Amino acid sequence: MDLEPQPRLSSKRTASEESETLIPVSSALSGEQEVRFSRLLTSRVYDLADKSLGILGIVLFFLIWEVASRTHILNPFYFPPFSQIVGKGVELVTSGAIWEHMIFSLTNFSVGFAVSVVIGVLAGIPMGWYKGLSKTLDPLLSGVYATPLIALLPLIIMLFGLGAISKIIMTFLAAVFPVLINTMVGIANTDANLIKMSRSFGASDGTIFLKVSVPGSLPYIVAGMRVALGRALVYIVVAEQYGAAMGLGYLSSVAAQRFQIAAMFVPIVMIAGLGAVLTELLKAVERRLETWKPQK
Repeated sequence: MDLEPQPRLSSKRTASEESETLIPVSSALSGEQEVRFSRLLTSRVYDLADKSLGILGIVLFFLIWEVASRTHILNPFYFPPFSQIVGKGVELVTSGAIWEHMIFSLTNFSVGFAVSVVIGVLAGIPMGWYKGLSKTLDPLLSGVYATPLIALLPLIIMLFGLGAISKIIMTFLAAVFPVLINTMVGIANTDANLIKMSRSFGASDGTIFLKVSVPGSLPYIVAGMRVALGRALVYIVVAEQYGAAMGLGYLSSVAAQRFQIAAMFVPIVMIAGLGAVLTELLKAVERRLETWKPQK
């Protein structure tokens, strides 16, 4: 008996199927890994470039200063090239002439700033928690905060002399009010929904204060510290310029009186660099605490 011929399956394949048979699986995986690696590398480069923008801005600023001074766009007598300032700074550091002034200024700044943060937080918490206390002291606080501290400097020097105590007091007065005000605002702006939820679970006022209000005010406190930092650095230099026998401000003032402009800029650049570094550290802390801020 003749068997009927069976229908043949089509041997034609699509181009994609043929390419799959021609390209090994291992090479396909390695190509995928290369793409992922290149994307990861590109994102890392972008992140690094984004984080380096601040450094790039500083470098460009001093480069423009250098070129403008060398080409006499800026008067090199009043604005010497930045390379000369760096050279003078290296000379003062290696000779040891600046170390005692630096230690004096940084010690007074550290003590005054630390005391201002402690007092500002301790005074701002009850003022933010009790509305009656806030309404009573807020006008007085605003008036004292608006008072120019430079007007009080002669009185402070007469009372406490030219030593470290008067510089610590000036630093304290310059830094305490931003910390106090921000702490008060942070406590007063505690998220109402969190308070209601805490009360629904039977939390007492003390528990709400310690577990909700105080942690929620931490971003505000750090923001106040950032403002206080700049004010403290400015006023400690001013205090040393007008009434001191030591310190970076005093060193800058003496150099200016002797028309040593490069030496005058050295303490100023050092204070500016210290302020930039400490501000970046506080900004990093503030970013870590962003989750505590109430949602708008």
